[in-house]
Amino acid sequence: MEVEYVNSNINTLFSDLFDIVDSRNLLQKKIGPILAKKTKMRISHLKSSSTFQKYLDFHIGNPHSLKGDFEKYYGVDLDAHTRLIIQPNPPDLSSEALKICEKVVIIGIVDYHGDKNEWLIA
Repeated sequence: MEVEYVNSNINTLFSDLFDIVDSRNLLQKKIGPILAKKTKMRISHLKSSSTFQKYLDFHIGNPHSLKGDFEKYYGVDLDAHTRLIIQPNPPDLSSEALKICEKVVIIGIVDYHGDKNEWLIA
């Protein structure tokens, strides 16, 4: 599956994760080594899935649809409180559309539990 990023700042941070030769550990400096490692794993899982529905079927990272202000997004667990927020890129979020969805957009990383939405990466 193709993975894109919502803006150039996110692209820079997340692309650096996969730059083996010249990585500057940008994401690790912002969110720490454990969350950076989990983020890299989750993005690798997304890239290795042929469609978004296939990714959902494997349940890696507990992907789940979100509600309220986040209703067009999915959250993927990084730890007990932190989620990678992604947006599938089909025409709609029906099960039929997700079966053919071959692209997602990374929106950021957020702690959205309780009454707050603390964006760690946006």
